[in-house]
Amino acid sequence: MTQIGIIGTGSMGGMLVRSFVGSGAARPDAILASNRTAAKLQALAVETGIGIGRDNREVAGHADVVFLCVRPSEVKDVLRELEDKLSPEKLLVSIAAGVLLEDLQAWTEARVVRVIPALTSEVLKGASLVAFGDRATPSDRETVLSLLNAIGRAVEVEEEDFEALTLLTSCGPAFIAALMEELAGAAVRQGGVRPDLADLLVKETLIGTAGLLEESDVGRLIARVATPGGITEKGVAVIRERGPGMFDEMMRAALGEEE
Repeated sequence: MTQIGIIGTGSMGGMLVRSFVGSGAARPDAILASNRTAAKLQALAVETGIGIGRDNREVAGHADVVFLCVRPSEVKDVLRELEDKLSPEKLLVSIAAGVLLEDLQAWTEARVVRVIPALTSEVLKGASLVAFGDRATPSDRETVLSLLNAIGRAVEVEEEDFEALTLLTSCGPAFIAALMEELAGAAVRQGGVRPDLADLLVKETLIGTAGLLEESDVGRLIARVATPGGITEKGVAVIRERGPGMFDEMMRAALGEEE
């Protein structure tokens, strides 16, 4: 049984623990975790049944696969702390945005993988972006993809594409929720709908739409709802006319590009 270490159990680290255990991808007794805030880790252990490591070094020494879930600015220091624990026999999976495989491989002797998970994995949905380092083996690929496919869909991509693709995956839930918020707001302003009712209907519609998209694609779904000459078709036409400019601007802002 593969032993998994989780270093850092904040928002994303904690989500991975819950998802691995909840999906059955890993047994609780196969997971050992560490965190700077002891109370937070203790609560997670009570909730999921995982083990609590004394510190990062115990977790790294115990595990076959170490998920590094700390802030990007902390990665180098943590890897320096674990230098003698992360041997070439270990597999390190970093979820730190912006910390490149090249740097990770320079800072540790372990075999390295980069993963950008999404909060949607909390409900065993959505996509995780994956890129493997030069030292990763076919067995590593099988292990990582199996774990991530149990909590959503693992999508192997080029590391250089991470930044743009992250806007569609890990950033996507916030963008989509913001659009739904504005759709509900328009119903309140233009149609006099109660805010609580608008929020409820938009939420239920989004959940239902996600279910339909599991069996269809976006184009077919639009065609099914937007009948020729109907009110939906008129609304879709406005989105298609004005949407590209808004989304292009959103992408530029998120990527920090100048106008």
